[in-house]
Amino acid sequence: MTGPTGITGPTGVTGPTGVTGPTGVTGPTGVTGPTGITGPTGVTGPTGITGPTGVTGPTGITGPTGVTGPTGVTGPTGVTGPTGVTGPTGVTGPTGVTGPTGVTGPTGVTGPTGVTGPTGVTGPTGVTGPTGVTGPTGVTGPTGVTGSTGVTGPTGVTGPTGVTGPTGVTGPTGVTGPTGVTGPTGVTGPTGVTGPTGITGPTGVTGPTGATGPTGAAIDYLYFTIGGGTGANPTVGATGIVPFDTPSRASSTVAVAPTGVITLTGGHAYLVIYSVAATGTNRSFRLISPVVPATLVPGTLAGVSGGSDVNHTANAVIDRRGLGDITLAVQNVLTSAISMVPARCEVTIITLV
Repeated sequence: MTGPTGITGPTGVTGPTGVTGPTGVTGPTGVTGPTGITGPTGVTGPTGITGPTGVTGPTGITGPTGVTGPTGVTGPTGVTGPTGVTGPTGVTGPTGVTGPTGVTGPTGVTGPTGVTGPTGVTGPTGVTGPTGVTGPTGVTGPTGVTGSTGVTGPTGVTGPTGVTGPTGVTGPTGVTGPTGVTGPTGVTGPTGVTGPTGITGPTGVTGPTGATGPTGAAIDYLYFTIGGGTGANPTVGATGIVPFDTPSRASSTVAVAPTGVITLTGGHAYLVIYSVAATGTNRSFRLISPVVPATLVPGTLAGVSGGSDVNHTANAVIDRRGLGDITLAVQNVLTSAISMVPARCEVTIITLV
């Protein structure tokens, strides 16, 4: 295990920079001699074989993450020590006065480059001595006149490139250690604030119109009279039925047979209205359905007393939807015979559905 890093010591105080001395006069540039022929590059030696990489040890199982403790208080930054004193820079000698540049002579023919000898063994690097004190820079002298540039000689022949040595064998990759155990999942954070409701999309295209349903049954209307309303006054016995026998027209849902018994076809609803009159006074009638056994249709009993000669009228809705046929009749409620007045007797039946 690596120990803690030691405390960095204070930096020394930087000393003052020395005064820059004057720059000496630049001497004249000598004539450039001919460039020798470049010798061939030596053969590159083979690269050594790379040793095999050591096997990577297995990774230890990662333990569960402990609860993170509170962050400690950051301590104060230590005081920066003074910078060490920089030693004085050595004195630079004065530069000589730059003489005039001589005329550049013609470049001579480049001679052949001599064979490069073998490089000697590099000796160990000596200990670096301390840097001398930099002296002040001298005053810069005047710039000499620039001489003309000489003719550039031909470039020497480039020697052949040395043979590249073989690449060393790559060592095997170390074995990958097992994956550490996954720590427990953190507590789920609170649910975020619900975003604003999106813009309401455009109204969808109106779908096609549905198929037209079947046409309902036409309303059927007819009425029954006694002998066409013009016959002689028939007698109705005690608790007998009024002898209606003449329909105003033919019907597919209503029929009369025998006399006075009207049949209503099942599967429909009907409105039945009767109005009858008899000679004499204190008469009483009612609508019965079915006829056998005689059953009162609620609300259809019509009677009067006190000697009045009036028509007896009542009506009712008889619903036979989902049911079979049924009979009905207008019945004399008295226990004595009576004489009917055909011109004032009628039963009207309207097929509602």
